[in-house]
Amino acid sequence: MNMKYLLLIATAAATLLALLGCKSVKNSVNNKPVPTGKLVSFHYAEYGTMPQPNFEYTLKSDTKGKVKLCVFKLWDEKWGDTIKVDAGVLEHVEKLIKDNNLQNYLDHYRPEFEVLDGYGWGYEAEFDDESILHSGGSNARPGDNTLEVIAEYLDSCYASVKGIKLKN
Repeated sequence: MNMKYLLLIATAAATLLALLGCKSVKNSVNNKPVPTGKLVSFHYAEYGTMPQPNFEYTLKSDTKGKVKLCVFKLWDEKWGDTIKVDAGVLEHVEKLIKDNNLQNYLDHYRPEFEVLDGYGWGYEAEFDDESILHSGGSNARPGDNTLEVIAEYLDSCYASVKGIKLKN
């Protein structure tokens, strides 16, 4: 075989192996310990092509132990203020975070191939032991739906306080 063809085949094989290697690194899983502190704040948002978020949730405990929930949804004027909620709401979100190991989310998710339009998302959870969990992505997400479950739960809390009927 011609040396030029051997070099071309070797280069192609090396490129393929490098691409496959990058893919496995990108999709690796973190193995971080579950936070031991109590959740004091949670934030989750998703952004589209608009400068403001499509939706945003902020759940926070103040120094007196009062918990506030702010829900904003870009396309619905009924969703967009801050309400007081029971401390059990914060505890339930903490349980979902810990039970589903959100500390193992990657710092950033992105698709295998570059996408120039689409969505971005991010979440951050802060605990009283000063540990902070965070993750985000552009056109890619982790394989589970825990953040969506938390969002649905916070929607139900907000709707209950505000007297809004949720769509099934």
